[in-house]
Amino acid sequence: MSYNQNIPQSTDQLSQSQADLLNNFAAIYSLIGINHVNFNVANQGKHNFVSMPVQLADPGTLATELALYTKTSTLSSNPECFIQRQSNGIAIEFTSATQASNGWSRLPSNILIKWGSSSGTGSTLVTLPTAASIPVFSNVFQVLVVPYVNGAIADPNVSATLIGFTTTTITVWTAPRITIGSTAVTFNYLIIGN
Repeated sequence: MSYNQNIPQSTDQLSQSQADLLNNFAAIYSLIGINHVNFNVANQGKHNFVSMPVQLADPGTLATELALYTKTSTLSSNPECFIQRQSNGIAIEFTSATQASNGWSRLPSNILIKWGSSSGTGSTLVTLPTAASIPVFSNVFQVLVVPYVNGAIADPNVSATLIGFTTTTITVWTAPRITIGSTAVTFNYLIIGN
């Protein structure tokens, strides 16, 4: 039997409704037991884990709500976690990322972080990767650049200095060791924005 929300009725006799009531209690017990610690054990009522079916659209929120849900990502084409801000606000996808040497990740706060490495001599323009699976900055808050020489981060004879940036590029001035001449300098970058 399935759960029956229409019992007991005012005209029902307990002896006649007992089977339906017991069935309802069993259905509730089974429902609580899915993803939760069940009744009469330590931690009862708490979640074991949360599983969320993929939504087709953002759910919508009121002025005093946030929504946490899953939806198929336009970036990764996989189910990903989203937060939707109050009052049907912005929906932020925060579990897709490129976990590689040149990559990116978005935080639940809508902060976007990109990192990578490049090399050059003198003024070097780095165009950040863009594709349907890589978000683009709306704003850049901070760019950090560090020279990287022979596996060592600190080499006082090599420099890499940020001289400009946009939402899709950074420009870095690199200067190699004087004794090596015009050898390109490798540098790492970290960009924070939204």
